[in-house]
Amino acid sequence: MTTTILVPAHVPAIPEMTATAQAASVTTALRSTATTMSDVSEWMTAHGAPADWTGDASLAADHAMTRVAEDTDAARAAFTRVAIACDKFVDKVCALTAVRDGLVSDRSKRNGEIDALTTRINQSTADDIATLQGEAEALQAEVDRLNDRIVRLWDDVEAAEDLLIAAFQAVDSTSEGQDAADRDTTDVAALRAELTAIGGDPQAINDWWTHLSPAEREALKISDPDLIGNTNGIPTGDRDDANRTSLDRDLDDLTAKQDAGEGLSKEEQRLLDRAKAAEKAIGIPDTQPLVDSDGDGVGDPVDVNLLVYQPGAFGGDGAVAVSYGDPDTADNTAVIVPGITNDGTSIATQGADAYELYKNSVGNHESAATIAWMGYDAPSWNPQNALDWPGDGLDMGSVINEQKAEAGGRLLADFVDGLRATDTVDPDTGDARSNLTVIGHSYGSTTAAHAAADHGLDADALSLIGSPGAGGNDVNNVKDLGMPEGKVYVGAADNDFVTWLGTDGPVGMGQDPAQADFGAKVFPVADGPEFHADDVGQGITNHTSYFDPVLNPESLSNLTSIVQGDEPTLTGGRTQDANDMAFEWAQDEVAHQVEQEVATTVQEATDVYNDSADWVGDRVDDFTGLWP
Repeated sequence: MTTTILVPAHVPAIPEMTATAQAASVTTALRSTATTMSDVSEWMTAHGAPADWTGDASLAADHAMTRVAEDTDAARAAFTRVAIACDKFVDKVCALTAVRDGLVSDRSKRNGEIDALTTRINQSTADDIATLQGEAEALQAEVDRLNDRIVRLWDDVEAAEDLLIAAFQAVDSTSEGQDAADRDTTDVAALRAELTAIGGDPQAINDWWTHLSPAEREALKISDPDLIGNTNGIPTGDRDDANRTSLDRDLDDLTAKQDAGEGLSKEEQRLLDRAKAAEKAIGIPDTQPLVDSDGDGVGDPVDVNLLVYQPGAFGGDGAVAVSYGDPDTADNTAVIVPGITNDGTSIATQGADAYELYKNSVGNHESAATIAWMGYDAPSWNPQNALDWPGDGLDMGSVINEQKAEAGGRLLADFVDGLRATDTVDPDTGDARSNLTVIGHSYGSTTAAHAAADHGLDADALSLIGSPGAGGNDVNNVKDLGMPEGKVYVGAADNDFVTWLGTDGPVGMGQDPAQADFGAKVFPVADGPEFHADDVGQGITNHTSYFDPVLNPESLSNLTSIVQGDEPTLTGGRTQDANDMAFEWAQDEVAHQVEQEVATTVQEATDVYNDSADWVGDRVDDFTGLWP
C-alpha cells in the first residue's frame, strides 16, 4: 500500500513594489512648487497697481492682482494638501517595503524547508511516514500563514495608493483648491514669529515643533524652507524636506535661466555650483552598490538627508551638510569637519569620505549616520579661479590664525546640540542618545578642538586627524578640551606636513595633539611615502587620505572603531616636536635639492663633453679624408 504525503507547494516570488521611498522626490517637487506659489501669492497680495496709476486702470490692476493672488493661493493650498498626503504615503511605503523584505526572507526560508522535506521523503522508509506527514502538515500551516501575510501586504499597498489618489482628486480643480485655501487657517506669520522668539535653544525648538500639527509643519516647510531647513532642533526628516525644497528651487530657477539663453552673474554661477555640488553629494549612494546594513544578505537603501543648505552663506562660499543615515535614529553618529580649501562646492568630496565611513560603520549591524559638515567658513581658495575671485586669496590668508576655527567651533557646537535635541528614544532600550563622534580633519580639527574647549561640545568622542594644532593657547593637554576621559583620539601621518605645524604662538594652531605628553590616545595610520618640494602633490595626498580605503585602510579601520564606540588600535604618541619634524624635513630637502642640482650639472657637463668629443672626432675624420 502506497501512502501519499502532501508537501506544500513553493511560495511564489513576491513582486517588487512599484512605489518606493524614491517617491519622496515627487513630494519634494510638489513642495517646491507650493513654495513658488506661496511666494507669488505673497508678492501679489503686497503689491497692487503701480504708484503712478490712477482711476479705472488702477482699480482694474488691483482687482487683477487680487484674482491672481487668490488663484495662486488656491494652487498653494492644493499642493500643500497633496504634499502632506505624499509624505504619509512615502512613510507607509517605507514601512511596507520593510514588511516585504521580511516576507521575502521568510519565503526563502519556507521554500528551503519544502525542498529539504521533499529530499527526506524521497529517502524515507515506511517507519518515517507518520513523522514526515506531521511535519508536512505543520509546514503547510506555516506556508498558509505566509501566503495570508503576502495578501495583506498587497491589500495595504492598494489602500495606501487609494488614499494618495483620493488626496489628489480632492484638489484637482481650481474651486477645490480655493476651498482648501479657505479652510486653511494656518497663520504662518504667527508661527514664524513664535519660532524666532524661541531663540537658539535647540531643545526648546524641538519641543515647539513636535507640538505643531502636520498641517502647520508642512505650511512652514513650504513658506519658509530656508529657515526650517537650517534651524538646529528641527528633526532631521523635516530639515531634509525643507532643504531639498530650496535646492530644487535653486536648480530649477538657475538652469531655466541658462536654458533660456540668459547669462548668469558671477554670484548666480557660484550659487548654481554649490547647488549642483549638494545634489551630487546627495546622490553618492546611488553610484555604488547598496550596503547590507542589517546582515540579511540584501543591500539596504541609504537614508540621505540634506541637513544644511545655505549656498549663499559666508560671502558665497556656502554652507552645506549631508548625512548618510538618519542621526535622529542611528545607534552611532559621526560629524566630519573638513579643513582649508573647502567650501560648499567641495561637499561631494567630503560626502565621499563620509559615505566611505558610513559603509564601514554599519558593518557591525548597528545603524549609523555619518555627516559631512561644511557648516563653517573654512579658509578657502581655488587657485584655478584665482582671477575670478581675488577676495578668496585674502580668505586663504586666514589659515595662519585661528579666527575662523574659533567662529566655526561655536557653529559646530550649536549643530551638535541640535542633533542631541532631535535624538529619538529607542523603543527597546529607552535610550535617546546616539553614540556621537566628532572627527576634525586639518583646520577642521582645530575648529573641532575650539568647539570642545570653548563651548562644551556635547559629543561622546573627539577624533583629530591631520591636525595643525589643538587650538588656542589655553589648550595645553587633552584635559583642557573638556571631553569625556579617554575619548580624545588622534591620527597623524609622519609624512603629513600639516601635522608638523602644531605650536603655540601668534601664528600657531595650538599644541600638536599627537605628542605623547599631550595625553590623547594616538592610533596608527599609514604614514604615506616621503616627498620632496618638487612633488608636493604626494604631501597633499598624505594629508588627505585618512578616509581612503586603499591608501590608508588602517586609518579608516581605526576611525570606524571609534565611531562604533569601540577602542581603535593604539600606538605611542610622538616624542619628536612637530616643528622639529618640519625643520628636519627642510634640512633634508636642502641636501636633496643640492644633490639634484649637482647631479644635473655633472650630467650636463658630461653631455657637453661627449658632444664636443664627437664633434672633434668628426672633424678629424673630415680632415683626414683630404690627404691620401
